[in-house]
Amino acid sequence: MTTRASRIAVKGPVFLNSRSRVLFETFGCLAGCFLAASTFVQAQDASDDAQAIVVAEHWSPYQAPTSYPEGTQLHIIVDGDTLWAISGQYLENPYLWPQLWDANRYIDDPHLIYPGDPVMLPDVDMVRPGDVAGEPGAAAGPGGTAGGPGGTGAAGAGGAAGPGAGPGGGQAGAGGPLGPTFYPAYEEQTIACAGFYAENEDDTFRIIGTEEGDSKVGYAVGDIMYLGRGTNQGVHAGNRFYVQRLIDFSWGMDGRHVRRTGAVVVLAAQADSSMAEIVASCTEMQVGDYLTPFSPIPVPLLPRQPAATRLTPETGEMRGEIVASLEEITTLGEGYLVSINVGENDGVVPGNLFTVFRYVHPDAPRKVLGELAVLTVQQEHATAKIMESYDFMVVGDLIELK
Repeated sequence: MTTRASRIAVKGPVFLNSRSRVLFETFGCLAGCFLAASTFVQAQDASDDAQAIVVAEHWSPYQAPTSYPEGTQLHIIVDGDTLWAISGQYLENPYLWPQLWDANRYIDDPHLIYPGDPVMLPDVDMVRPGDVAGEPGAAAGPGGTAGGPGGTGAAGAGGAAGPGAGPGGGQAGAGGPLGPTFYPAYEEQTIACAGFYAENEDDTFRIIGTEEGDSKVGYAVGDIMYLGRGTNQGVHAGNRFYVQRLIDFSWGMDGRHVRRTGAVVVLAAQADSSMAEIVASCTEMQVGDYLTPFSPIPVPLLPRQPAATRLTPETGEMRGEIVASLEEITTLGEGYLVSINVGENDGVVPGNLFTVFRYVHPDAPRKVLGELAVLTVQQEHATAKIMESYDFMVVGDLIELK
């Protein structure tokens, strides 16, 4: 499918240069991803130095920009595209989809994108320890694997792309960085096992027993569990589920948080029950733990930039506060996990950085305590890791988007 726009020429795919590709396998097995066919647009030569790229008229519920400055790198969405697949194709890493969404914030819901809408491609450069600035970039190729929930039609940020393969290869990148460099916020398994603030959790699908009977209390990888749903409830052999437990906060906070205990794969299913094997463990699994559908959790990638300091001015961007400690302590510092009271409904995505601060005196400037990075996002909350701490932090300290 080729989409034409006024005063633009549609050319073959062009890949962003990169010095290295970072591939993070997700917590469990990922489903394959087929990259949708794409179009890459550039402005035609013109005598007018200010000539713009004008996007063709089309229907969309979003208020997408209708023109971009000359030289902007764009992708025109086609049926079956996902932000995951577009990131894999052009940015060479599907886990960069939050950065792609952040560069196109006219898209209200990353799980719903529409053919004809433009996606501006940000300049990013991936590095790993040992990389040397200025080395030739690696050969580009099609994107990574897909997984996670997606919509129908134009699929979502984590959903599988529609039929049709992307280009089979790319061109070697030039030396030197194209833009900000990124590094992983945390190791993959820790993010997959991280807790989060409980929001309307459906905990009715539970582990009802084990193959060991009553001989053990806690279970781990390789143990066989009996589940309280079967084919009549849509559970089938091969299905994967996270196993979780609701925990009451016991350190001075209201509400509950979710502790993920591991993951299982269904081996066999009867009408109203099934048998599953534990394939990953975060902590010991117990009878009574509940199950939720498995979807891969991306590793957020953070831009390398100076941390906030006492001299960092207020940005006037989104604000919130730390509402819960996900550790069993109340005085927090670097490396600890917390819950904040802004989430997907506020436009928060994994990888967002927030400055943490408090006001010590009503007539004095704020006291900057450090900064945190968002790991996972719920509707109204997000789980974040404290990346930098100059002083202790507590529940109630304020945060501001960098």
